[in-house]
Amino acid sequence: MNPFKIVTFCGVLFCTTASLFAQSSPLIMRHADSLAVSQKAGHLVLNGRVHFIHDSIQFRTQRAIWNKDVDLVQCDGGFLFTHPDGFIQARSGNYRKKTETATATGDVTAKDSAGTYAFFGQYLVYDKQKEFLVLPEKPLLHQYEKRKDKTIDTVAIKAKYITYDKKNEFAQAFREVVVTENDYVITCDTAFLDKKNNWLALKGHPKCVMKNYELTGDSIYLVIDSESRTLRSALVIRNAHGKQHEPGKKGKPDQFTEATGDTLFAEFKNNKMLRLYVNINAHGLFYESDLAKYQNLMDGSRLDLSFEEGKLQKAVIAGEAKSTYFHVKNDRSIAGRNESAGDTIYISFEDSKVKHLKMVGDKTLASGRYFDLEKEKIKGSMSPSQAKKDSTRNHFKNLIATKKKKSEGETQK
Repeated sequence: MNPFKIVTFCGVLFCTTASLFAQSSPLIMRHADSLAVSQKAGHLVLNGRVHFIHDSIQFRTQRAIWNKDVDLVQCDGGFLFTHPDGFIQARSGNYRKKTETATATGDVTAKDSAGTYAFFGQYLVYDKQKEFLVLPEKPLLHQYEKRKDKTIDTVAIKAKYITYDKKNEFAQAFREVVVTENDYVITCDTAFLDKKNNWLALKGHPKCVMKNYELTGDSIYLVIDSESRTLRSALVIRNAHGKQHEPGKKGKPDQFTEATGDTLFAEFKNNKMLRLYVNINAHGLFYESDLAKYQNLMDGSRLDLSFEEGKLQKAVIAGEAKSTYFHVKNDRSIAGRNESAGDTIYISFEDSKVKHLKMVGDKTLASGRYFDLEKEKIKGSMSPSQAKKDSTRNHFKNLIATKKKKSEGETQK
């Protein structure tokens, strides 16, 4: 006889026996202060310190009805359900041996043994075989994470309906979802939390409000840094809108930056934005709090903004690019306005002011115009008679200059 077949047969026999043993493992009532037979056939009524065991599962209550025909235990005097992965506590509950499923009702609290998750609600269903939880009534999920400084970081998810897959560490939340953690608050219709891969997906009017930042769009995907538990990146798809507010330091005004477009991607480090990229129908603006009326504009097919310590440092506008920025003097007055256009516009900033601007043109002719707002302001402040005199004076100056040029030309001939 082939020895390999013998080994294979023994292995299959062992697995089958183990499986049958697990399925046939009895539900044991370890203790009850009193026991009575119910009028219903196969039903036992148990009272006082009731304690059941099934494999690694244990549950306790003060009053239970045990249907021995289907091995279903209904617990009405409190419910404490424990297993190697955690516990469930509620006002009442039941356990079905065949499916290894527990349900809990009323002021439900469930926690895992590792201390990384906690669930709260009014109703919970736990499938031990699949390691899957469902909370369909007033659910609240807490995820705990220990930081390097030994503090505990808590992510709280509130919704109308929450499910949790323990094997894959994957949570889903539906309807009126609110996610909070430290400095940010997220609202949406549907949220997916993947703890293993450290990402969070939001759909249905999502809005992410963080300290100094706000993101909205049709869908948002957030990637969390596993060590620092801070936001690493954000991808906003369709109707993307990003806002940034950087508070001023040492008496300087606050800075505001906004960007909209079809798709937006933002990179962060230590809760500070490093880069903001907008693709398709990109529009951007930036201004300072004391000059909110003077908004610097950027428009094109694509927009790429770079930041340093939260402050705008560089901007690249590509594809039928246009920009408008105001020249601010040291006394915070507006000297002029610059309008630029081209295929691509490169702008560098220093201390929130435009330091350098470069236009590149091919399909779109590179052009730039500067408007002296100080002169316009002076003219605007003149009386009608002064403005007329000034206009007449300028007319005569131009006329004299023209005649002078003509006379010079005749002399040369």
